[in-house]
Amino acid sequence: MAGFTSLAAKSVVEVARSALQQRDGLVLLNPFFLLLVLAVPCALVPQLFFLNKGLEFFGTLKFIPLYQAFIILGNMGCGMIFYDEMASYSAQALAYFLGGILTTLCGVCVLLVKVDSDGRGDARRATAVKALDRPMDELLDETSRDKQRFDTDFTFQEMHWATGGDHPKHTELRALCDFRECQEAIVELLVSARKSIYYSTFLCDFTQVLHTTREEHKGSTFVSLLRDAVDRGVDVHILYNPVRDYGTNSIADLRLILPPEVHFACSVSDLGPSWFTRYLSNNSRYAFHHQKYLCIDEETIMVTGCDVNTEREGWLRPNHLGYYWHELSVICRCAPDMVRWIHANHEPAEKKRYYDQFVESPPFPLVSGGWREENCMVNMIMNAKNSVQLESQIMISGGSLQHNRICPAIVARISQAHHKGEPFHALILTNAAQKDEPSFLARTYCMLSIQWSLEQLEDSALAYGLTLDELWQHLHVGRLEHDNVLIKVHSNILIVDGKYALRSSSNLADRSLSARPNDTELGLLFSGPCVHKLQQDLLNMYLGTTGETYSWTQVFERIRGTPLTRPTGVIKPLEKKTWSPVFTWFMMNLFIYLSEGATGGRVKVTYETTVIGKDKHEFEV
Repeated sequence: MAGFTSLAAKSVVEVARSALQQRDGLVLLNPFFLLLVLAVPCALVPQLFFLNKGLEFFGTLKFIPLYQAFIILGNMGCGMIFYDEMASYSAQALAYFLGGILTTLCGVCVLLVKVDSDGRGDARRATAVKALDRPMDELLDETSRDKQRFDTDFTFQEMHWATGGDHPKHTELRALCDFRECQEAIVELLVSARKSIYYSTFLCDFTQVLHTTREEHKGSTFVSLLRDAVDRGVDVHILYNPVRDYGTNSIADLRLILPPEVHFACSVSDLGPSWFTRYLSNNSRYAFHHQKYLCIDEETIMVTGCDVNTEREGWLRPNHLGYYWHELSVICRCAPDMVRWIHANHEPAEKKRYYDQFVESPPFPLVSGGWREENCMVNMIMNAKNSVQLESQIMISGGSLQHNRICPAIVARISQAHHKGEPFHALILTNAAQKDEPSFLARTYCMLSIQWSLEQLEDSALAYGLTLDELWQHLHVGRLEHDNVLIKVHSNILIVDGKYALRSSSNLADRSLSARPNDTELGLLFSGPCVHKLQQDLLNMYLGTTGETYSWTQVFERIRGTPLTRPTGVIKPLEKKTWSPVFTWFMMNLFIYLSEGATGGRVKVTYETTVIGKDKHEFEV
């Protein structure tokens, strides 16, 4: 806008001067000249409006330098393009000119960082003082505001959970916390199949040997077990992600090694990079079929933990890339309405999952990402009595740029507990980086998003009147590491109070948890003694013990240490970088708004599910 104003004003001056020199007054009556004259105030009015709004929102010290930098760039661009002003510059003069521009912009950036740093320090001190001065009834009134901010389409009481129950076939609820246990379960389930197998996968090496302690099945692979199942007359259905960005086998290769009786369906999204972005990123799609489940005989379902490749290994067993992997899975009885949804999920469909209308949602206790699963997580967090444990491969939450409310809900619940004097602890485990992402841009965005989420956790706490010390008394954000080697968090679970849990393929990001997600997901809500046992097993794994029962006070003392003891276990603190939040904000905006919808929450994604026929090369993508 600044450049256009300068261009219009300069054009009016040049035309008027030329008309006066040539004594051609008719030029001043030319409609195009009159439009230029009119354009100057028309451009100035919105410019002044946004200038005032900018001053009001950002403050003088932050906005004026930024505004001046835009004017300099706008004028320079207009002069270069329309008036060829640099044609008369010597090379030395041009270098000095561009150097001056660069120096100005660098100075603006340094000033912005300084102003922001000083301002945040003052704001934190002011907020701390205000929090101490506020009466308790005013603080308690925040509960009603939180109810509006964290409104959901259903209540916590309306959610249904998988439990052990008394089923005629005694199908128990089981939670597995080691990938070797997951492989044992896969072998056990596939061998037990007598009627049907419905398998959905994001990434599976069908030829990898599955770990089992049963001698008669050692050396088994998905291929051999599915062949045996077909020979027994079992009806086998596979819902497959054919997009090969993450190393999946081609459909043609699978059709060669699997029996022809296996029913194949492929689910592919309509969201991918533009022709230009393909030169910057090696992603061929921005949205993927990411559901992972194994349903046997319409009676038992295993949710997550059933993708298999050489990257996945047992707890503290190095994978082929040299680091460790942390995986969970849940097995429960499959109710008739769940079976009907699974059958429909494998059927061909031209367009499905219009998430805005909440179509295609499975029945509880299953959840399939999107706003419905986000609502479940918010309900669980806001109804937690004493603890929240959240583990996720990716953490992108908080602030106006993210639609999901998971991290803000955790801070809101901490604030409520702190102001009421209730004991409350929250543990978040995630990864500091995503080394296995195929795209450099995706790896950079995931690393940047951790910084964003940590900053937003603190900003949200300050908005609730908490000091940062008070926030971190209740909250610990960490990563997993053993002997200086990464343990990749791939557990994606939410546990509250040791009673209720949600294990899901969804990552903590708008790609999975928003009204317009990118990826298709599946998770399971479960509750009961199984959840308490799972949580204690996990805490023992993290702290390097066996059979202990931990309170959250003990857990925090172990992972943080005390004046007399050093920190123990594999949980390491995930700390913020020292760079300015202005830089984080700028880079997040840059990634999100130039991502073509890849970051989730902004584009309506549909999927086409197609049953594979004779054309083995149909999905070579």
